[in-house]
Amino acid sequence: MQKFLVLVVVSMWAGHAQAQLLDRIKSRVEQKVNQKIDQTIDQSIDSTSKKKKKESKAGEESTPPTSEPNGSTSTVGTSNDPAPSVSPAAAPASPIPFTSYSRFDFVPGEKIIVHEDFSQDAIGDFPAQWNTRTGGELVTVNNRPGKWLRMNQDGVFYPEYLTQDLPENFTLQMDVMASPGIAGIGTFIISLMQTKNADEKFSWGADESTSSTPNFKIGFRPKSSGSGSIHYSSHLIGSQHRDSSPEFVVPKKNAVKVSIWRQKQRVRVYLDSTKVLDLPRALETTTALNSLVLAAYAPDYDKKGGAFFVSNIELAVGAPDTRNKLLTEGKFTTHGILFDVNSDRIKPGSFGALQDIANVLKENASLRVKIVGHTDADGNESSNVDLSKRRAESVKSILISDFGLDASRLETDGKGKTQPIDSNDTLVGKANNRRVEFLKL
Repeated sequence: MQKFLVLVVVSMWAGHAQAQLLDRIKSRVEQKVNQKIDQTIDQSIDSTSKKKKKESKAGEESTPPTSEPNGSTSTVGTSNDPAPSVSPAAAPASPIPFTSYSRFDFVPGEKIIVHEDFSQDAIGDFPAQWNTRTGGELVTVNNRPGKWLRMNQDGVFYPEYLTQDLPENFTLQMDVMASPGIAGIGTFIISLMQTKNADEKFSWGADESTSSTPNFKIGFRPKSSGSGSIHYSSHLIGSQHRDSSPEFVVPKKNAVKVSIWRQKQRVRVYLDSTKVLDLPRALETTTALNSLVLAAYAPDYDKKGGAFFVSNIELAVGAPDTRNKLLTEGKFTTHGILFDVNSDRIKPGSFGALQDIANVLKENASLRVKIVGHTDADGNESSNVDLSKRRAESVKSILISDFGLDASRLETDGKGKTQPIDSNDTLVGKANNRRVEFLKL
């Protein structure tokens, strides 16, 4: 490997791009070294805590890890992929309890416009449809499904395919993780802004302070001591600081799902099941945000291989109108009821969407509905139909057991991939096709 690098450097010595090539080689070597450090840390923690984690945490996959070509391990599939690639008999049949999410009122937007799990990009590469001016690469992580964008250097990262103005109602969700065992790991920033070009994204995306441009930014500073903090800002509320955020503590809980919900002026932020912010006047009603920018600041502050990781980014627009669509139009569709991979087991993060439909049914006691499950086109057709039917039955079971609805008011069915509402050729289209429908009887 060393001889190869020497030959490359010598061959390009006379070129005008010599300095750039050396910088890229240096950055790449540093990233590989840090990745190996992270893998070693993850493996050591996994080996000591494996027995304690036999029962999966709420909202995490229970699928066993499989070997990846690069030597790291991860679970196969994405966190909400209904298309089965294994025998349905292998999936857990009974729903998990929703007690820990009883106050989780988050309801995803009506139509998915961004679904990013990096499945179309190769491990070791930077995502092809993203941009940065620093280092980053896709990796797999022990006991976590799918691919993750690893950010171990200061920098800004954003998807280039998001070009449209977002409406006054939208939701954003993503899985965020920090390297375990690091006392001080810097700050991970999520910025929703109005920008005109790439330079503005790079200039403003990593800046936590308030600017005159329309924006909402939130920064997470997890600490191993449990004394982490949240910083948030917008051009209306200024810059604010919140200490003691136990929802994101590095060694004990180094991964969290971040959910952001904008409803006109109001912005809510959740970490897993906990609502950490509810700001009634965070944005102007007419503010049109058009950029999602992620930033890492000092992820390797302690020089111990620290990094931030992100995956499963989903942006959905439109405010769900459950009552009107079900009572007036006779049909309501939701993408907010999530399942384990190849399973009919409902994730606890579905609580808000289930509570939304349950409230409408309770307030209209004569209303009866048919619950219909749908998948994308991946996987075996007959298995997809079977899985979609079992998922519809799981939704019915939860509505009866946890929300007190009468079983006689609920029927179920499953259509598999036979009734798509979007293209199955894109990640976004597949995400829209994975859904649960409620039909008025």
